[in-house]
Amino acid sequence: MCGLLPLLALAGCSTSGNSSNSNSQSQKQTSTNNPKFSEYKKKIEIAKNLNESGNYEGSSNAMNGIKEADLNKNGFSSLKTEYFKIKRSNDSELSKSTKKQNTESQKSDKKNVDLSTNDSFSNYSKFVGDYSFYDPDSDRSQSDLEIDSDGKIVKSNDGGKSSHGVATVSPETKDVLSYDVTTDTDKTKTISSNVRVDVTWSNGDTETYYGYTSYAGDSVLTDGQSRDGGVNEVWVQ
Repeated sequence: MCGLLPLLALAGCSTSGNSSNSNSQSQKQTSTNNPKFSEYKKKIEIAKNLNESGNYEGSSNAMNGIKEADLNKNGFSSLKTEYFKIKRSNDSELSKSTKKQNTESQKSDKKNVDLSTNDSFSNYSKFVGDYSFYDPDSDRSQSDLEIDSDGKIVKSNDGGKSSHGVATVSPETKDVLSYDVTTDTDKTKTISSNVRVDVTWSNGDTETYYGYTSYAGDSVLTDGQSRDGGVNEVWVQ
């Protein structure tokens, strides 16, 4: 009996090893024989080729029908890794493309801005001319504003940059915020406007100023918007 013990022990070890290999092979066969595994593998291979050729939308479409829950099953780990790698790449590139299209669309829209001149200032010549930016704290970059008789308007800053557009003027009485420009201080006041100046800039932005005459007889434009305890934009002729 003693002589048989080593043989029995060895036989036991051999049986355990074969069982482990058998389970591994069984799992592999389970995945490769699974119809979904074959289906998903083909879709992922097509998606990979399309992704590498730069057709990210086509690559995403090629993986339609793949259920992520299925990829969590035994034997699908290799497909799962490749699937999410391709998906992340497609999503990233398609996101970049969407942002680029939106930017180009915005540029295209702005190119179609109507900047036709007009004769609205013919009856309001007092508001035609050059203006200086009223900045009591001297911490803003705006410097000059010029309105021509045909409505052309240019706004410049200290850095040499300028915005071009077209303005129209119309009568409007409205209480709006401005500076007390006759005191050369940061004191604000509510004034009653005489006119409204609507501006369309070349980039498509719009802006509105309200014009009035100061106690000193100067033409003043204000946008009436508060800013840091003061007024956003006030221009004095």
